[in-house]
Amino acid sequence: MPASRAQRTQTAERRAKAVQMRLEGADYPTIAATLGYSDQAAAHKDITRAMEAAVTRQHSAVEVLRQEELMRLDLLWAEVWAVLKREHVTVSNGRLVRGEDGHPLRDDGPVLAAVDRLVRILERRAKYLGLDAPQKHEVLTLDAIDRAIQELNAELGETAAGEASGVAEAEAAEG
Repeated sequence: MPASRAQRTQTAERRAKAVQMRLEGADYPTIAATLGYSDQAAAHKDITRAMEAAVTRQHSAVEVLRQEELMRLDLLWAEVWAVLKREHVTVSNGRLVRGEDGHPLRDDGPVLAAVDRLVRILERRAKYLGLDAPQKHEVLTLDAIDRAIQELNAELGETAAGEASGVAEAEAAEG
C-alpha cells in the first residue's frame, strides 16, 4: 500500500533531522534513539537514502542548467553564423572602398572575428558536455616495471620451491 502524503512528509522531516544530527556529530545509536528508529542500522539506512536523494536532486538541477546553457549557446551560434554568412565590405572614413575593378572590396575582418567566436562557442559547448574532461593515463616507469618483474620472479620462485618440496615429500613418503 503506497504511503500517504502525511507519511511521506513525516519520513522526509525525520530524514532531514537525522541528517542534521549526523552533520552535528551525533552517532547512529543516538540518532536512532532520539528520532525513534528501530535500531542504528535503520537510522543509517535512512540517512543514506536522504543523501542519495539530495545527490539525485542536485544532479537533476545541474542537468537542467546545463541544457539551458546549451540552448543559449545554440542561439548565440545562430547569431554569429548569420554574421559569418553576411557580405562585409571595406569602409574607410565613411566611404566604401572599391577595388581596381570598381567592385566593393570585401572585408574579411568580421568573418574572421565570427569564426573566432564560433570556435569559442564550440569550446564552451565541449566543456558543458564534458568532452574536454581530462583522461587518465597510466604511466609506467622502468622502476615500476623492474619491481613488477621482481615480484613475478619471486612468486615463480615460491611456486617452484613449493612444488619441489612437495615432490621431495612425496618421494620420501614412497621410499
